Amino acid sequence: MAVHSTDLDFQEAARHVQEGSWKDASKILERMLAENPDHRAAIMPLLEDVRMKAGIRTRGTGGRTAFSLLLTRKRISYALIILLVLVLAFGGWGVYTRLVMPAQQQQQERSLIESLIAQGRVALGGANYVVAAELFEQVLDRKPDSTEAEKGYKESQRQIELATAYDEALQLLEQGEIDAALEGLRAIQTASPGYKDVAKQIDQIQNQGRLGGLFVQAENHFQAQRWEKAIPLFAEIRQSNQGFKSAEVEDHLYESYVNLASYRAGLSGQSAAEVDEIAQLYKLALSLRPKDRDSRLRTQMINQFSEAGILMELGRFSDAIFMLDELYKAAPDLLGGDPIEHLYTSRLGYGRQLEDSGDYWSALAQYTAAQDLPVKDASEARLRVRATSLALTPTPTPTPVPTATPTPDPFKSYLAGLPPAPSPIENYPGWIAFKSDRPNGSRDNLWVMSPDGSQQLPVNDPEQRYDFLKYQARWTNDNMRRIWVESDGTDVSIAIYMWRYDIPVHWLDARVELLNNSAINYQPALSPDNNAIVFTSQRNDGPLGTNYGDEIFVLYFSEFNADGYVTAHRLTKNDWEWDKHPTFSPDGRSIAFWSNRDTGRAQIWQMNADGSNQRNLSNNEWNDWDPVYIVPFREIPELERDGQMAPVFDPNKFEGNK
Repeated sequence: MAVHSTDLDFQEAARHVQEGSWKDASKILERMLAENPDHRAAIMPLLEDVRMKAGIRTRGTGGRTAFSLLLTRKRISYALIILLVLVLAFGGWGVYTRLVMPAQQQQQERSLIESLIAQGRVALGGANYVVAAELFEQVLDRKPDSTEAEKGYKESQRQIELATAYDEALQLLEQGEIDAALEGLRAIQTASPGYKDVAKQIDQIQNQGRLGGLFVQAENHFQAQRWEKAIPLFAEIRQSNQGFKSAEVEDHLYESYVNLASYRAGLSGQSAAEVDEIAQLYKLALSLRPKDRDSRLRTQMINQFSEAGILMELGRFSDAIFMLDELYKAAPDLLGGDPIEHLYTSRLGYGRQLEDSGDYWSALAQYTAAQDLPVKDASEARLRVRATSLALTPTPTPTPVPTATPTPDPFKSYLAGLPPAPSPIENYPGWIAFKSDRPNGSRDNLWVMSPDGSQQLPVNDPEQRYDFLKYQARWTNDNMRRIWVESDGTDVSIAIYMWRYDIPVHWLDARVELLNNSAINYQPALSPDNNAIVFTSQRNDGPLGTNYGDEIFVLYFSEFNADGYVTAHRLTKNDWEWDKHPTFSPDGRSIAFWSNRDTGRAQIWQMNADGSNQRNLSNNEWNDWDPVYIVPFREIPELERDGQMAPVFDPNKFEGNK
């Protein structure tokens, strides 16, 4: 029954009750009960009440039943009110359940669908296709006729399938299944042109197929040492920027450059253009490995040979001699010995120029030097030596000089009566020489002691051997390298350098920076085996970044990295005290130095090479400083005479204060 008709029946029944038309009211309620059996609990009590009032039930013998006597007007009014409330409640519930509630549910469903669609759009736009598909699928479950949800679901599924196919293709590519990967990528490109980097991947695969063929050819030439044919193939692969076997290609290209350049650099009789090509090959190798010192040196030597050739063409033989003589000493086999042949030719040319100027003696010197060179044919130089010798005036026979009679020395007898002077320093090999302010010493305040600190004696040093030992300790045993310190101009940073005398002074790596730690470093000394340098440093690694005194450090050549630097190891550690002037023992196992620790006086100390077992050797009330182990003296070459201008040695610079 409709809610509206039920409300009208209640209103009509109520009107009959108010008018006292109990039978009419009873009929309406009976009809309502028949039409609405579900509401029997609400209608039946009213119906029975009306029936009683209408006299339908059995009456008592006195004409009215006891129950009817209870139906007063007041009670009837209460019943009518209850009936009205029931009618209103029943009607309102029907309206809510049949109209309002369904409308609310429909609105909530529409809002949920709109929200799911909006979330699906966001997920789709963010390439989160799995989530988007799930959201659109939820919409279709609620509203199967949603066009937008169906469209979004299909697009999400399509993107999922494309992504899956793309990942599978890349996986096949990684596994080396190139053909299968290429087929999958092409299918993706057909289904979705422009999808991700599919086109680029296809191009790379196709290109790498071509590069693979080039690589096989290049490797065959490389293994067969056909460098000239391998180089353009490796270079083409590298220039493709495809990353195809990049490490292997670069290594083999570098080796091909160097091997071809080295092969050609061993050939003689090459033209200027061919020599330039050799230099270019070394430069190309350096473009791959800029820190390769051997290639840099080779490049410089080839360039220097070319420059010497230009000087020869210009008739500047003296300048060419200087450059070619450097090459001859540094690399006699360069270009199959052509620098020697050019040096021979330059000396002959310069000799002729000297002859033309009338300087026969200088010309003879050039011809003589030329004939001593290991060239294939030195006959012309020998001929010029004989010819120039004949042109010179014969040397006169010298007049004999009478033997001079020695004049008696007036101080000889006086000196003979003096007490014996201290022995010279060279009489104490293996001992430690040092300076001291103790009395009764030598004129130079120079003393020596045995390595254990005993037998402390004064010595003389008429040949200045003490200073020479400090200088000698900075040279390698073969006199080919020297260690020195140099300031950057501020005296705040003093670095340690090595000068190489086995190559020309103006070449790269002739001057090598070994240590630059933004601190003052000085007093370096090489170990006897030339594998380490011990030195004094003011590196700021003390408390709060400060250092109140000098300390002893050591660095090892075996620890140098590719850039030529190494972290030095600190051997001593003090607060304000000084540790200075280290010197290696002849066996390299210990280091002597001086320190003002403990007593505040300068004393000679010794420690093991690793910094352990530090102990006071001199241990006296005087000041002793600047120890040097006495080792065999050797001659240090004066390389400045050969044009190798080494840094000027200043024994007092950066020596510190005692």
